[in-house]
Amino acid sequence: MRLDKLISIVSIIICLYIFFAFLTLPSGVRIGLDPSWQYAISRAALNKLYFGKDIIFTYGPLGYLIQGAVIEKNFYPILIFRLTVELITFCVSIATIKIQKNNLNKFILSTSIFLAYLLGLFIDYKIIFALIMVLSWDNVINNKNIRIWALGLGLLSGLCLLIKFNMGVCILGITILILLSEVWKSFKAQSHISQSLCAFLDFIIAALTTSFLLLNPNLADNFRLVILCVFFAILLGIILWAIKTKILEKTSNFNISISNNAIYKKINFKNTFYLIYTFAIFITSFYTSPHLLNYLRGSLEISSGYSSAMSIVGSPWEVGFAIVGILIVLLVLIQLIRQSQKYLGLSLALAITLWMSFKHGYVRQDGHVYIFIESLLIISSISITKLNNKFKFFKNITLVYLGIIISIYCFASSPLVNSNANVGLKLFQYFKPINIINKVVALTKTENLRHNINTNSSLELAKVKLPEQILKLLNNQTVDILPWEISLAESNNLKWHPRPIFQSYAAYTKFLDKANFHSISSQPPIYIIYGFNAIDNRHPFFDEPSTFSYIVCNYKLSSKFNEVIKLHTSEVSNMFLLEKLGKNICLSSMEGEELTRKWNESTNISDSSHLVRASVKFNYSFLGKIYKTIFRAPPVKIDILFKNSSSHSFRIIPENSENGIIISHLPLNDIQALSFFKGKWNQRVRSFKFSAVNPFLYKQDIQIKLDTYQVDPSIQIRDKSLDITNLKGIKFLQEPTEEYIGSLDSPEVSFEKGEEIYLHGWTVSKVNPQQPVSILVTYSDANIPLAMTKTSWDRYDVGEFYKNPNYNQSGWSISLDSDNLPKDTPIIKIWIYDPVNKTARRFKEQQDLKLNYIQ
Repeated sequence: MRLDKLISIVSIIICLYIFFAFLTLPSGVRIGLDPSWQYAISRAALNKLYFGKDIIFTYGPLGYLIQGAVIEKNFYPILIFRLTVELITFCVSIATIKIQKNNLNKFILSTSIFLAYLLGLFIDYKIIFALIMVLSWDNVINNKNIRIWALGLGLLSGLCLLIKFNMGVCILGITILILLSEVWKSFKAQSHISQSLCAFLDFIIAALTTSFLLLNPNLADNFRLVILCVFFAILLGIILWAIKTKILEKTSNFNISISNNAIYKKINFKNTFYLIYTFAIFITSFYTSPHLLNYLRGSLEISSGYSSAMSIVGSPWEVGFAIVGILIVLLVLIQLIRQSQKYLGLSLALAITLWMSFKHGYVRQDGHVYIFIESLLIISSISITKLNNKFKFFKNITLVYLGIIISIYCFASSPLVNSNANVGLKLFQYFKPINIINKVVALTKTENLRHNINTNSSLELAKVKLPEQILKLLNNQTVDILPWEISLAESNNLKWHPRPIFQSYAAYTKFLDKANFHSISSQPPIYIIYGFNAIDNRHPFFDEPSTFSYIVCNYKLSSKFNEVIKLHTSEVSNMFLLEKLGKNICLSSMEGEELTRKWNESTNISDSSHLVRASVKFNYSFLGKIYKTIFRAPPVKIDILFKNSSSHSFRIIPENSENGIIISHLPLNDIQALSFFKGKWNQRVRSFKFSAVNPFLYKQDIQIKLDTYQVDPSIQIRDKSLDITNLKGIKFLQEPTEEYIGSLDSPEVSFEKGEEIYLHGWTVSKVNPQQPVSILVTYSDANIPLAMTKTSWDRYDVGEFYKNPNYNQSGWSISLDSDNLPKDTPIIKIWIYDPVNKTARRFKEQQDLKLNYIQ
């Protein structure tokens, strides 16, 4: 007995140690793309914004509980919720391991769960798998308790739907499949049919009521509507009961045969209340007060747009390896159903979870792949531990596959693109005794933990503190932030007035972009803090196209602060302050030109002296629609050729490009963007074309509509002399001139085939420093023109160095397509070009650009 007690005590200590090792404590506000949305969902919840209307995101009004940053009064709700979830999921995992019938199954399941946790299993997947594990327990749902389970699972589904949309959908799908399998088994056995059907309805009612009740930030408003539905159902229930028992059955001509009718017998207070309440809550949720419908639609738009807008194509071998794993698991699940019909619901639940984790992991084929690997480990283990020895072959095949998965993604030295988990280092970090002690101490002294989180937040936010001059301008004025650094709002106590999709890159679809456009055009903020940033090689102008077009036409660089905003960190790129114009500078729209183009077929912009927007409609092929639904849509590229003959390729989002991207003028860096918002519209585009990795997933015809807008005369647009196709008979003078000074920022560039080559520098005339200088780029000894540009970009560093503010606009920038250069081109020359005399000259100490071609 003493030995048994000792073993029990040691087991408890080990379990507690593992629990604290994997426990993730809440964190505060940080800077960066992901930390910014984590802060934003916490701020939106505290500000009582409507999710689905004021805010549209994959996380709902309760999303801050699992992913939000700690701010103000949400520390204890976040801490308590996460501790509760972590404890429940951990205990469920331990219980599921313990009830296994043999040691091999216990080893398989415990190893898989342990490695999944070690690889970084997210809290939403912990909730999903905790539910699946409970449902995998034998006879956990039976005819006696099915309705209680349905109500509980409905409440959980409604709650999870408001935490994270995808998690809620997964749990909804799991529960629906489980309950429908119970309905099917009831029909097959011809027993408990009404009980199974009512359980399914119980689940729908509970999920709908919970999600509707908790969606409104003003809980009392929705609570009153639910009470009204209950009252209405009670009233009609009493009325119908009274009509039946006090009127119909008391009349002398009442037909006795009616009373024996099965449907008539079902008319009672309980059933009437049940049906009326169901109808009332449905109408209230989706028609009378359609906030839930708006939330579901907005979240669905983001989820559906994600598979095309955020896709990253990685190693096809890695995808193939994952598909092999899916097929193996599906074969195991089929055998599980063959083994016993009681596993039908569980098998379907595991299958849908496997598919959702595959899509979540491989749409963006980078570190997200581990989401699928973690899920595959747990799903496979649950499946094979249910198989009996009759299906030993399938069990062994799965174990071999799991062994390969573990070897590749946990211990191998990256044989595949994404296998870099470094499990050894993670084991050391997670299980280091001092880390466990610190977590235990933090939980016993929660106020100290809260203080430390707030202190770390303050240190982080100090990095994005705005200059006092800007803070005085923004004082009590509405401000929005583009594209994503929302932490600026917290750091500077801004009156943040967000667009519904508050990070530009996430406006994946036409619907989402239009939601942002209607928001910003109906209630425009006075100021916008703007950073020229985008992800995945998108051009910043292509994110939320109709919204950004409105900004271009209605905002300008602040007249009181027209410089780059200097922050105390290199983690956030240069930003600048835009202010609302008193008028729309896009004066009128000319008649649009409608075109049809094929893939890789160029479209010319005949006149880019105006603003031109391209509404581009891509149509999926039949195969493409299936492929996108099941998996992902590969990236689509737009290849831009500029007037100066330089070129660049960007990613374009097929789901929102129909809203009209700005195509006539595309700055390539933040300095050019700063000049753009000063009214100097440079980087004019000559033509563009589209390409895709798998164009067969789309229809061949691409519909394009070019809309041209006349702009205010204050906008400066460069002349046509920058088009090198007009350059003929240039006289290259070798004798250097002393009139000009300048420099290349980087005299040497290394590049691979297909990469863009960026040239940045400055040039100024000492005689007339305010006069723009034409810069000509050539290659080979024959001085073949390659590209041309003009000085106009802001170079305050040059003006400050020479103590001459007239040098402030001496910068120039240009990009070159390396495919246009022969491999044996070691040197690119930079010339000062005189368009009047058609002469090109060098200046003293002029540097050439040395190219290093990487094979």
